[in-house]
Amino acid sequence: MKKKAKDTKKQDMPEFQFKQFTPEESNIYEDAVNRFRDAIASGKTLRQAFEGYTIVDQELRSLIQADFLKIMIAERHFAHNQPLEEVSKALDVPLTLVTDTYKRMLQEVGVSAANQFGEEHGGVVPKTSD
Repeated sequence: MKKKAKDTKKQDMPEFQFKQFTPEESNIYEDAVNRFRDAIASGKTLRQAFEGYTIVDQELRSLIQADFLKIMIAERHFAHNQPLEEVSKALDVPLTLVTDTYKRMLQEVGVSAANQFGEEHGGVVPKTSD
């Protein structure tokens, strides 16, 4: 007996929720990012930078740390053309973490661009003659 073909649904774009910070959270975020930058500039690893600044709220800490890694990837890889392997070594983090974060960044950019396009053009979908 033949197996039934699996339903091939078109995958929806992933959903991303971007946090809206309170003024206090925003201050914590900015201070943390500045301290992390200083630590990295002084030769510390990413882990050492994170351990050197305490953020009590675990959810906020995770979000800021994830964002900071994205900032480092954006600055080093996109702005300075540093290969992801070198970013991984410089920050002393696994390459898989850097590449997974990089992929997530690209997804977030794509989703944000699509959402912005939809808002600006009222959800208009271009028609083709194909």
